[in-house]
Amino acid sequence: MTKLNNIARTLVGALFIVSGLIKANDAVGFSFKLGEYFAPDVLDIPFLSEYTYSLAVIICIAEIMLGLSVLVGAKMRLTAWSLLLMILFFDGLTFYSAYFDKVTDCGCFGDAIKLTPWESFAKDVALSILIFIIFTYRNKVKYQTRAENSKILPVALLLVGLFSYFMLGWLFPIYFTIVLFLLVRLVNKFILKEKREWALALLTLVTCFAFTYHTDSHLPIRDFRAYAVGENIAEGMTLPEGAQADVYDDVWKYEVDGIVNEYATKDKPWEIDGAVFVDRETKLIVEGDHPPIHDFSIESDTLGDVTDSVLAASDAILFVMYDLTESDREALRKVAEIVNALSDEAVTMTAMSATTETQMELIQKEADISFPFYFTDETTLKTIVRSNPGMLWLKEGTIVAKWHYNDFPASEDLIKQYLR
Repeated sequence: MTKLNNIARTLVGALFIVSGLIKANDAVGFSFKLGEYFAPDVLDIPFLSEYTYSLAVIICIAEIMLGLSVLVGAKMRLTAWSLLLMILFFDGLTFYSAYFDKVTDCGCFGDAIKLTPWESFAKDVALSILIFIIFTYRNKVKYQTRAENSKILPVALLLVGLFSYFMLGWLFPIYFTIVLFLLVRLVNKFILKEKREWALALLTLVTCFAFTYHTDSHLPIRDFRAYAVGENIAEGMTLPEGAQADVYDDVWKYEVDGIVNEYATKDKPWEIDGAVFVDRETKLIVEGDHPPIHDFSIESDTLGDVTDSVLAASDAILFVMYDLTESDREALRKVAEIVNALSDEAVTMTAMSATTETQMELIQKEADISFPFYFTDETTLKTIVRSNPGMLWLKEGTIVAKWHYNDFPASEDLIKQYLR
């Protein structure tokens, strides 16, 4: 049974490290997903909505730490209990989401891998089996020696590598995992035996927090969304030829012998003797393909829909502020400086927000900014760039650069790099 337990630990450890790292790469996006779960029409836990980002960071880091701990056998009682409680929670959450069709994507692997609710639940059930094995033998696993690590860690790294290369097309998880394994080596070499487990936990915590802080203060290292650099927004809004369209069918309700039944169109219920029409509903039978971008628009009360003209511009800058009430005020002033500096250049500049007009006027006065705003759906703006405000440079609809407000370049640099 030792081999079975080692297999379970290797699989769970590798998967938790990758899963946690993908979410830590975009903790802001994961916090948006948690917000969906806490919404009134799902779990209805409004007070947690204020702490979605903090919870997202905790979950991301906890997954990575638990993944490494289970691989090296660190604090196995605590690790096994933590894994068990976490997976039981997610079992319940994903089953609820799938059964009641509440959240269409669990966010388990961020935007990198989309899972349907039932696929997510099946994944958690498989993980539960492995974690139950780990939990059963938790008292028999001790903090591993170098020889024991040499058997498990290379296999775990191989699994991370295979998953990263074939499923993600992103090799960074391999490098990050190597860093974690180097921490294990350093702790085992320089820290006293009785302090190694806690020392490893502390170093792993600091490393994971530093990575999460970096991606939050700038942008995700890898962007898996349809608005990544190099993507064309207009092309992302269209389906290729031969794509599967949605298939609908009418559901007819007829009363026959005092009983109301539902019939498909092919049943021709109107031909049944004595059938009395009650109602007709159109239902989606087969969901077809959908374009990766299906909710992008830029609108103005005075100019109407300007989406096509912005996407057709040879050079365009989009300033994205999904909620001006939460936008960094100093960054808004930087936006104003860029707008003013490039006003004489052949650049289409568009500021986009979902903030109400009244709030917008107050914030414009408070931040001393005067450029006009266009309306775009809030969820779309959150998806475009994980920064509030954020900035994109487009050339004929293709995204050639994205910036977090901490990285806004000087206007002279923008002119040199993209206009000259």
